[in-house]
Amino acid sequence: MSHELNGRIGALESWARTRDRAARTAKARKASPASVDYWIDRVPEDITDPDQRRTAGEEAHRAHMLRLAAASAKARRKSA
Repeated sequence: MSHELNGRIGALESWARTRDRAARTAKARKASPASVDYWIDRVPEDITDPDQRRTAGEEAHRAHMLRLAAASAKARRKSA
């Protein structure tokens, strides 16, 4: 059996034994730019009020998503 196949089998067995998938992937999801938490963690430290930090993080997240949408639209126009 190849190393790749052994790795895939091991990963599938590991996931089969995982009771709480959300807990297992929580750290990775929080570290993803798709997560608002990712952007809240990047708010300047001088913004200390929790509500202001959350608002700033949400705005940064929306800006990121708009950049992705603009890039996608540009790519679609280019390929059309």
